[in-house]
Amino acid sequence: MTAMLNQLLLVVVFVSFSLSMQAQTYPFSLPDSVEATLNINTHGTEPCKNRILGLNIFGYTSPDEKEFMRQMDPITVRFPHGVWANFYDWRTDGYQKDGFDNGNHETVLDTYIKHNMKCGIIGLSALNSEKKRKRGKGYDMVWTFNLNFDNDESSIARIKDRKSKGFEVKDIEMGNEHFWKTQRSNRTATPEDYVRHAKSLSAAIKQEFPDIRLSVPLSWRRNHAGYNKTIADGMDYYDAISIHRYAGADPDKPGNNNNAYSALLTARLTIHNDVDWIRKNYGPDKQVWLTEWGVSAGPDVHAAACLGMADFYLHMFENQHIYDRANWFSVNGVLNSFVTVVKPGRKPAYPLEKRGYLSIYEIVRGIFENGMLFNSDIQTEKLNTDLGPINAVSALAVLKDEKITVMAVNLTNKTAEFNIKMNNKDMPGEFVHQAMVFKNLGVVDVIPFGQSPLKNIEPVNGDIILPAFSVNKIAYKHK
Repeated sequence: MTAMLNQLLLVVVFVSFSLSMQAQTYPFSLPDSVEATLNINTHGTEPCKNRILGLNIFGYTSPDEKEFMRQMDPITVRFPHGVWANFYDWRTDGYQKDGFDNGNHETVLDTYIKHNMKCGIIGLSALNSEKKRKRGKGYDMVWTFNLNFDNDESSIARIKDRKSKGFEVKDIEMGNEHFWKTQRSNRTATPEDYVRHAKSLSAAIKQEFPDIRLSVPLSWRRNHAGYNKTIADGMDYYDAISIHRYAGADPDKPGNNNNAYSALLTARLTIHNDVDWIRKNYGPDKQVWLTEWGVSAGPDVHAAACLGMADFYLHMFENQHIYDRANWFSVNGVLNSFVTVVKPGRKPAYPLEKRGYLSIYEIVRGIFENGMLFNSDIQTEKLNTDLGPINAVSALAVLKDEKITVMAVNLTNKTAEFNIKMNNKDMPGEFVHQAMVFKNLGVVDVIPFGQSPLKNIEPVNGDIILPAFSVNKIAYKHK
């Protein structure tokens, strides 16, 4: 009897704990009703930068990896990416080190070198050639070069080799996160070493390939201000700044619930606040390559993270003069994966399952890729944070395929009346309203890879009503 009571008690405690973990209180104060008005100015447009829709994706060699690449059809490929780009040997497609203390990266490097691991340039080259045959254009590439080991002559030879393999070489990052000592080598042991080699490389590349753009990796962390100042020396040897910034928090950690949801929903403020700090101090006229970014919510995908992701995409398209390219990290990895993966490792699990991040990406890409972005402004309630206010509803309009399509994100727990105007007059024409709607801010279930997350939303008395916690696509016939 005692044992049974103890078991019942454990069940009650577990259920109570689970409920407390799932309990959500919306973290912002709002009026009783939410309304937003988007005014589209049809006299001002600019092409949408497809490069903002870039990805970090792993694997280009095995049949499964190649098929996954075809299914994802990335607009851009960053190669190589992450830590290992600093140790990549382009001649062998393998990895190298020189006795420098690389800390927690030593074990992986030793494994890569011992087993002669390849990064995959041959497979990627074949995929790129295949895409050129079918589409007339290969991948938009951003290359991360290796200043740890390659001198100017070697780097020039690398550019020529990549061009000979049929790749475009227009944008090059001069290394990956050298502000971390564990990613350096004896050649780049100090910031001064890096600057000396980076300046020399920049001059050599610009002389032979004047159209190639170069970026330097800088840190958003304020304790790296001294490092950044050294690297930015003169600000004249680089064209752009590479930044890696992840926003968010894990809502499932005890005591972290509401603060985490607030951080996820307002991801645009977190990321842009640090981007703005870097640009003001180390390159006011430089564009940003956000070659690693994400909105992280722990091991599970949460609706709050999906909403924050969608809202930040709108922010980047709204500020294309700042954000020149961006690569979500990552499609098939440990962090922010688009699909479920086999653990441990980075191989997609089959049959493929779509996580919430991929659903958001597909909606955004479907609206913005190859589109023309209208100038617009929006009036709506604000969500107030320590970093400043943020629109409760955000939206942009795109002209594509003879249609004007509006993407609108409702970050609130209330339905929102959404008014669309064109040149200060009511928007004419019939529309189709679809939305990805979340029931709460919590965990988002996976869906089959080929299934659309969008559902039709009927107007109410002819008006557009954005569901609470929703990412919306409103398409008009263009007249």
